[in-house]
Amino acid sequence: MTLRSLTLACLFALGATACNPTQDTEPTAEELGTSTGAAAVTRLDAAIGDNTLSFETLGTFEERNGRRVLVIRATANRYLQDVFSFVPDDAFGEANIISERRFEVVLPEGHELNSVLSGLPLFIAIDTNTGSPRRYYARIVVAPRFFDFRGSSALFIDENVNPVYVRNGTDVLVYRGKVDGAVSSLSVTAPDGTPVVTAVDADTFRLDWQYPAVYQAIDPHTTPLTFTATLPDGTSAVKTARLVARVTELAVTDGDPYYVWPSPPCQLAAYNCIRALPTNTTDYAACGTYREVSRCMYANTCSGVPPQPLSLTEIDASSLESARVAWNAGSNPYSWSSITGIDAYVAPMCPSAPITLQALWQQLTDLGMNLPYFYWGYVTDRSGVDFGGGTRGAAFMSALDTFAGTGPIQAWMGSEEIPCHNCHAFRDYTLLYYPSSGKVLMLVGESGYDS
Repeated sequence: MTLRSLTLACLFALGATACNPTQDTEPTAEELGTSTGAAAVTRLDAAIGDNTLSFETLGTFEERNGRRVLVIRATANRYLQDVFSFVPDDAFGEANIISERRFEVVLPEGHELNSVLSGLPLFIAIDTNTGSPRRYYARIVVAPRFFDFRGSSALFIDENVNPVYVRNGTDVLVYRGKVDGAVSSLSVTAPDGTPVVTAVDADTFRLDWQYPAVYQAIDPHTTPLTFTATLPDGTSAVKTARLVARVTELAVTDGDPYYVWPSPPCQLAAYNCIRALPTNTTDYAACGTYREVSRCMYANTCSGVPPQPLSLTEIDASSLESARVAWNAGSNPYSWSSITGIDAYVAPMCPSAPITLQALWQQLTDLGMNLPYFYWGYVTDRSGVDFGGGTRGAAFMSALDTFAGTGPIQAWMGSEEIPCHNCHAFRDYTLLYYPSSGKVLMLVGESGYDS
């Protein structure tokens, strides 16, 4: 027996003794407003061999043993012998048989509920008395979702509330929703669990919850949130929606769940996205879900990733504009220096050959930048890059480091004389490479003095 098989066997043995039958009751039908997309799906089904499994998508909260718990119910087409819920190498939640073919999965409020809502898949081992295979495994994903929309059509509430990675003190997990509408303001009210509302653009608002606020919003599942907006004509638009815990994915297998559904490593797309952002970034929602970003924050993903040829991907450097303008303000009309533009790039995380300044110079030349010959310039490191020194140079260097990262710098500097009436003027080029972050900065400017 393999170690993984032994682990599963031990976990399942625990589950077999922990089954705690409860009364088998069907949920009461509810009167609903409008629901579309995934919110309109009330059950998810999957089959393996002779077995069919069906999960109710809507989770409900109950009080059990003095504690609030999320209850998710499922139905099998075969008589059940044992059920057990777990995450890789650890028991998680509690699975109980509630009738011959029905069972429930119970997640206590707190760490276990927060972990699953944040994207951690939950596995359920299922043993049946008949059919083939007699043992199989289910994998479910549970997420916060809006449904039961009632009220003004001027507001569109996105049903998805996704976990994202946002640095905010010690808690980096944020649950994020979205509301669209041609409105000038938006507020959200509820007895508990109201989100932080932020205007993103002229017609989009962001909803952010941390845990436990998102838990307060979904328990009880019968209490709606109220959205109140101001329309362009000054009148108000009101809409309500309920936020609930919903099963959004279901899969089954009769194989080893650890091999069928392995914990994914850091993905190259997420890693490259993180590296392309300024180092002082706090919100990484653009790079993927909370767990996709978390896996890459301190990962070295070159293991198992094919080496990449050197290429430069341009990234947004607009956050450096204010620092550029401030540095230029220190120039004078008789002996001047200014930076006319800053371009930013990111190099591959797993290059097929060591990255050199000359190779970066060649990349920029190939991109159409008209640079002086590499050997006309000179190579230096951080100690040789001060942008005039003093307070002015230190402030500008600090802004560059905030964007591209601290640590070693490899630099190439070159210049070429340009026409100037009764003066001497030069076009200056500074190429900075930050090996720790993979970021590349190309600064172009002018300097000169009166004859």
